Amino acid sequence: MTMEAGEVWSAAELLTRVLRGPVKRRTPPRLRVFFLRQLRQCGEVSLAAKRTGVPLSTVYRWRKRDAKFRERWEAIQLQRRDIIEDRLMAIVREGELRSVYHKGLEVGWRRTFTHLASIRVLDYFSRQAGEKMSHDVSRSTAPESAKKSKGSAA
Repeated sequence: MTMEAGEVWSAAELLTRVLRGPVKRRTPPRLRVFFLRQLRQCGEVSLAAKRTGVPLSTVYRWRKRDAKFRERWEAIQLQRRDIIEDRLMAIVREGELRSVYHKGLEVGWRRTFTHLASIRVLDYFSRQAGEKMSHDVSRSTAPESAKKSKGSAA
């Protein structure tokens, strides 16, 4: 949008142009930062990628190739997990408020205590943590130390 000779802009157009600032290009580093912000807000990888306008395969490729990006991603997921655990513990401790209806009208509230969903989510998190542990164990040097001890015994 360039101003040509003889063209006159209104005050509102000039103000919006100045406030908008320079056009920012959608470079991969900027898209990564925007994706991580979206991930922090919504907590879902696919939704954050959609909001960013980047294909999901690209996001996972960035994660695979860029160690710093991967570390930030994992830190955000740990923060989200802590938030969810805190909310679940509050539900377990305080229960949930549910509406009570009589003849189609809301007449009151009842506090219910359901632990089943909380237990399932916590079980899911512990399984995920166990999978990460098993991956970390496979990278350890335990098999090498076992080979050395067999070799020294013979």
